[in-house]
Amino acid sequence: MFTRRNIVFGILLILSILFMIGNNEQRIEKAQFVGNTILLPFSSSITYIKNLSNVYQRNNYLQRELFLAQNELRMLKEELDKEGRFEELVENIDVSGYEFLIADVIGTGSFFNYETLIIDAGKNQNILKNQPVISEKGLVGKVIAVYQNYAVVQTFGNKYFRLGAIDSRSRIHGIVETELNGNIYFEKIKVGSDLKTGDLIVSSKLSSIYPPELPFGTIVEIEQSSEGVFTRAVIEPFVNLANIEAVAVIQKYEK
Repeated sequence: MFTRRNIVFGILLILSILFMIGNNEQRIEKAQFVGNTILLPFSSSITYIKNLSNVYQRNNYLQRELFLAQNELRMLKEELDKEGRFEELVENIDVSGYEFLIADVIGTGSFFNYETLIIDAGKNQNILKNQPVISEKGLVGKVIAVYQNYAVVQTFGNKYFRLGAIDSRSRIHGIVETELNGNIYFEKIKVGSDLKTGDLIVSSKLSSIYPPELPFGTIVEIEQSSEGVFTRAVIEPFVNLANIEAVAVIQKYEK
């Protein structure tokens, strides 16, 4: 029974006999024919396959380099965005007496009023409970839970949020509270007090957690209570919790 090895041997034997038949000139012609029709295409195919393999390896290398370059560009953009937010923070809020850490917002605990936010800093960066949290536009809330690599922030959208506040123009004190429907009010104001729409509401020195004079929002409407003893004002906060991407956690400030 013929094996593959026997078949190959037979083909080579026949070719050898064919090359031996004839004179030198005929042998040269046969060798040139075999070289041009068989060996040269075969050699070219081998070279093509090797080049194709090199191209494939080069392509993989370039794809890897492109991925690394894109990742570095993304990280650089994030750093530039953080730097831009820091510059805007410094422009809007006097942070000269603060020690703070800028952290990215990586999630939210509630989409209705954005009652909580999750930030990418925790015990690993010395974040503590009750540390105030602000953005480049104003007050956001406070830290209420800390884990190793992240922390949870209670925002002003939370129904349990309370802030000792003051009208920056008239210096009237009150309390900022958030109702279940998400409306935010400057409460416990005596009827007849000097409140006007457009007044800026900031944190007051009566707050036990927040530094004073942190901007919170502006008065957009003044309501009269049914009892006629107190009045309250509807506040529009400066910070839009729906699109906030980064915050500053105040870790230390002069009281």
